[in-house]
Amino acid sequence: MRAVRLIILLIAGIVVGNVLVTLLMTRDTGLGVDELIAFAGGAALGLLVEFGLLRRSGR
Repeated sequence: MRAVRLIILLIAGIVVGNVLVTLLMTRDTGLGVDELIAFAGGAALGLLVEFGLLRRSGR
């Protein structure tokens, strides 16, 4: 169950990261640094929620 939740949070974080980068930056259609920022930042956000908030409150 934790693995499924982690995967869902990673995907949700990537989506949120892409939306935030789209709103804050002018993006071109090619893969570049802004795409890397969006995916890495979104994945980090998902990991932060999983390990920082959910696992800590479960103890």
